[in-house]
Amino acid sequence: MWKNILYALGTAGIFYLAVLYRSKALLTVCFAAVLLPFLFLFVLSKLRQRLKCELLFYSYPIANTGEYLVGLRVENPGKIYLPRVRVKIQVENAANGRKQWVKAEGKVSAEGSTELSGRLKEPEFGMWKAHCRAVRCYEWSNFLHLCAKVQDERQVMVFPAVYETNLKVGMRTRLFMSDGEQYDPYVSGDDPSEVLKLREYQKGDRLNRIHWKLSAKNDNLIVAELSMPVGCNVVIFLDGQPSAMGKKESRAYWEIVHSISQELLAQECAHYLVWRDSQYKELLCRKAVRNVEDLLDFWCEISPVRMEKGASAEAYKRVFPGEAYASWIVLNHSLALSCNGKPAASMKPDTVKEQMMELELFL
Repeated sequence: MWKNILYALGTAGIFYLAVLYRSKALLTVCFAAVLLPFLFLFVLSKLRQRLKCELLFYSYPIANTGEYLVGLRVENPGKIYLPRVRVKIQVENAANGRKQWVKAEGKVSAEGSTELSGRLKEPEFGMWKAHCRAVRCYEWSNFLHLCAKVQDERQVMVFPAVYETNLKVGMRTRLFMSDGEQYDPYVSGDDPSEVLKLREYQKGDRLNRIHWKLSAKNDNLIVAELSMPVGCNVVIFLDGQPSAMGKKESRAYWEIVHSISQELLAQECAHYLVWRDSQYKELLCRKAVRNVEDLLDFWCEISPVRMEKGASAEAYKRVFPGEAYASWIVLNHSLALSCNGKPAASMKPDTVKEQMMELELFL
């Protein structure tokens, strides 16, 4: 605003001097100063129609910060560069409806593209919506601007940071016989409801594994290898109340949970995430995590606001009687981590990354 006022005063001053001294040169400069921004604006009006814009919203934070990049990718197919482009993006938490604004600006080269990015500070984890209606394009004197319509929307799941950690899943845990709805494609077991593969009879095979109908058709003995059910042999108890924690503690809590869960997935170890929700009183909630999509569903389902203390092995036995598991991990309200009933580490919010890298868990 001040630039426009100063520009107008400067132009008026040149016009006054041109009239006072009857100077054609100053009069020409005055008219050029008045007409040039409008000429630039006409060129800009043609250029803005060809701009291509795409919203950007990154799911993971910038390293060592709690900030997430939100912005706009602007592609300029024209042969004239844009000196200044500004955008204002509205982001909204899908769970609680809380809204924030993220501003970004920059310049776009001719026949090129650029990413205008701002930072969203410490958002709640979960589903977020980003919306942008228009982008401001300034002409080359930087006084006037035109708006180019964007009308783009994005839905993005905001995740906590993931840190490397030393977690080893032993054979006792991997081969633990637990019930499951899925079956291992490589390891044979004793479940007659699923057949892994058919092969010819070999010495030492059990007679009850012979597929007699197929054997009669093929004039040789055919053995059916049975699949092993894949259950969740590891249970992670989320025995905390994030709503009663400070921002740093709450963020560190979810970073620990997310890092351990991601590491278990990397080692192809299915597991349960178990927590207590005040909406269901004494009952426990649990989510089976076998792949990345399951972990995404977990972040959609959980409500940190309603989450309470009380997720423990004893409560699990009461709510899910008869269900066995090989190993368990507990993360309590004080960020104390234990594995199979033994203390593993006491985490600090400011040093979570370093502690996770030094941590060793044997399941």
